[in-house]
Formats: sequence, C-alpha cells, structure tokens
Amino acid sequence: MIFIDSQIIISRHWFPASARALVEWHIKNSGDFLMADPPLYFKSFVWAEYLIQLPLHIANAYAFLCGKKWGRMTGIIYGVHVATTMIPILADILTTDNPSRSTLLGIYVPYLLIPILIVARLLPYSDPFGAPVLSLSDKKNT
Repeated sequence: MIFIDSQIIISRHWFPASARALVEWHIKNSGDFLMADPPLYFKSFVWAEYLIQLPLHIANAYAFLCGKKWGRMTGIIYGVHVATTMIPILADILTTDNPSRSTLLGIYVPYLLIPILIVARLLPYSDPFGAPVLSLSDKKNT
C-alpha cells in the first residue's frame, strides 16, 4: 500500500515503473475515480494514513505480538480513525454515478469493517492480551 496510495501525494515519477503500472492497472480495472482524480479530502486522508495510521499500525503490530497492554488504546485509536475516514469515501462511491460502484465497494468496504472489528475486539477488555478470565460456570466446574 505504501507504493500505491502515496502516489496520490508524491509525484509519481519518484516511484518504480512497476508501482506506477500497478496504480494504472488498478484504475483501469476497477474504475477507481478516487485514485484517478483524487479530490482534496481523499488526498488529506492519504496524508493522515501516513502521518497517523502507519505509525499506529507499526505500534499495534508490536503491541499485539508482544501482548502490551497499551496496544488496546492505540488499537482503538487506529480502528476509529480508519473507520471514520472511510465514511466520506464510501458516501462518495455510493452517491456517484459510476458503473464500477460494486467493485469499488468490494475494495473499500473491508477498510471500514476490519477496523470496526478491531475496535469491537479491544473495547470491552481493559487488558485484551492478558490471561482469559473464566466465566462463573467455568469456575464451578474447576
């Protein structure tokens, strides 16, 4: 994704030909008008992706692998931020008259659903990486 989305905010001539070709292939085959002619809000989300989401993603990978308790909060921040940015993107896709609408929804909807699942998994637990707590019925059987 780094070589794909960043072509929106950094001149494409800085990227390898294979990365440029991949973006062109994606636009041609998906009809992704957001990548073809990105509106200002979309460019700002790409900046946020690299300045906020990428560092959080790296921190979360470390926290989740090592079971760090602070990963809960950074995971929630990451999930809420990503899901929130997807709302105007999906609204744009749904309200435009684009024959590739269903293809674009198939590409972009997972970027809403997966962060929501991350938040749903992390929100109920103060320490989602700690030892699981036995339910009352499990305690009676031990």
